[in-house]
Amino acid sequence: MSKLRLLGLLFAFVLIWGCSNDDSPDIDDAGSRLPDFQIIGEDGSSIYKYTYSAAAEEGTTLDLTASNGVARQYITLRQTGDLLSFFSFASDSFSVILHDVVTSASLSYPNFYNVTDERAITWGSNSESQLFLGFYSPRGTRNYSVRIIDPETSDFTDVQVEFNTTRAFSPLYANGRLVLLYRDSVENYRLALLDTDNATLLQTLDFGSATTSIFLNNFDELVVLSSTDQSNYQYSVYDLQNLAVQEEGNFMLNKFFPGGPLEANLVDDKLFYLNFFAQPYPLTSGPAVFDLSLSEDRVIDMLGIVQQNEAELDNSIVLTDIHYLEDAELFAVGYAVDGPPGTWDGGMLFIRPDGQQISRLELPFVPTYVVH
Repeated sequence: MSKLRLLGLLFAFVLIWGCSNDDSPDIDDAGSRLPDFQIIGEDGSSIYKYTYSAAAEEGTTLDLTASNGVARQYITLRQTGDLLSFFSFASDSFSVILHDVVTSASLSYPNFYNVTDERAITWGSNSESQLFLGFYSPRGTRNYSVRIIDPETSDFTDVQVEFNTTRAFSPLYANGRLVLLYRDSVENYRLALLDTDNATLLQTLDFGSATTSIFLNNFDELVVLSSTDQSNYQYSVYDLQNLAVQEEGNFMLNKFFPGGPLEANLVDDKLFYLNFFAQPYPLTSGPAVFDLSLSEDRVIDMLGIVQQNEAELDNSIVLTDIHYLEDAELFAVGYAVDGPPGTWDGGMLFIRPDGQQISRLELPFVPTYVVH
């Protein structure tokens, strides 16, 4: 990361392109103030990083394609602390660009891994100094392993995780620990903790047939939700260094949490999560808050909010990403305007946990990721 911080000085001359003629966003409800936030978005030609400053009450946009070489066709975006990682694939090779959201410095590792028939790559991730690839090997098997790569030297180490798995979910990473959730040969959910600095598998937990979802809270602790009936849930908060249990309990919530990484946060006995609507329904998901101490669930009327904004915009919109900004106590919701072919208008909606929209920010590109 220190290398990225130093490289940040080289980007002082990068042209910052504003979202309007006066570099100020279009904000409805002038009495409402937006928080500091960053998003990643795209149009037909470029990937952008938009940074909004609450103190300055304006936003700036950096064209990551022009300034940092981020391909619009990237296949995976990961975030580790202040570091965004754009993985891409071309000509039988994986490449990655690491972008520091604070300094705007970037490091590029083109063609850091060439594919072979022997291994089937299933995901890519990284720390500040290492790259990780999850893969099945040998050919034709579902034996699950992780390759840890030093991108500066191309040295690598393979760590065997499990034989004969049925599915491997995207991993979580923080502070030298890689969390791997997968399903074993009998479809049970299992979780493995990997020490990336020493390339060592530290511990494995077995959650049986219970559907298991995971996320990291703002203290970089691992939160696990598990349920066998999509109603009675057990939650556990683990120390990420050794999987020591910090907190655990049970709650009843008649909701579906899909297995794997979950867009959620647990703050002061409140679970901020994505509510998945039963289909058919005009929306796939929307923000919700469950108070564990009171057993109260608040599902925000996202359809009503969408319809109100569609009426004001005189156009339909499609939601793209939802993330809870803990410091601001707001849900940030990205959307794309369903306009004519070739147009890429979008924006952000900011919604309180009580369901009140405080503002809409209109953008000339489509937000696809809210920086955590």
